[in-house]
Amino acid sequence: MLKVTSTEIKKALAKYHPKDYFLTECKTCSTYFPDPQGMLKFDGLAMTRSYTAPCITGYEIKVSRSGFLGDNKWHLYLQYCNEFYFVVPAGLVAKDEIPENVGLIYYYPETGKLMKKRRAVYRKIEEPVGVYKYIIYSRLDQERIPFYEDRAEYARDYLADQSEKRKIGRDFGSKMAKDLKNCQERLERLSDVEGRLEQLRKIEEILEKHQILGWRWYRNLDDTLKDLDDALSSSYPKELGRVEDDLQRALDNLRRIKENHLQKEASELC
Repeated sequence: MLKVTSTEIKKALAKYHPKDYFLTECKTCSTYFPDPQGMLKFDGLAMTRSYTAPCITGYEIKVSRSGFLGDNKWHLYLQYCNEFYFVVPAGLVAKDEIPENVGLIYYYPETGKLMKKRRAVYRKIEEPVGVYKYIIYSRLDQERIPFYEDRAEYARDYLADQSEKRKIGRDFGSKMAKDLKNCQERLERLSDVEGRLEQLRKIEEILEKHQILGWRWYRNLDDTLKDLDDALSSSYPKELGRVEDDLQRALDNLRRIKENHLQKEASELC
């Protein structure tokens, strides 16, 4: 069984009463002016925020068998609350070990959840004026540390929390450093790409100057690469090809001139 502290159970009870007024270490009267039967202190006390259906629920937390078996004053709490529960780590106390009018709640440390094993009997009581006065006079104090029985317990949790925050800070800082390094590497790769693009632009200018590919440069890349390879693999000078084209056009023009001249002479003879 996992070791459980009363603080863990108190925090679970606070979550268990999200809409109620809940406080821990709640006294039944003034420390300096106690009731005739003495001052008692609930481990947890919940009050519904309702005038029409008021309910005060008292909680006694036990985290060990010896603590449960040695409690001989729990019955004194009944006069101050409508319902009373023992809250213990799961399996620590059985239902048949507590009176029938008292409820039992199990705390599961693995999940931090609470589960009622037996519902407490609702009892009508006189208004616990001493409890109200204590809450008003002593608990409406912002300086008090909630959930903790003493400052030593609070200090231990505070130090543990600070240690956890430092660990989170280190992990977060390491992740940020790693992300920054990745961004720098990507930026360097992009700089290389820009350099390569500039080289390609210069190559394009040379190809256009020598009339290689021309407008085909902007076609499908695979076709462009094939045409470029064919052009560079050819041993036939491109200048001769242009001269041949020019001569062919000149011959075609001479042929048309000759034909026009012959047609003109034939028409004059007629």
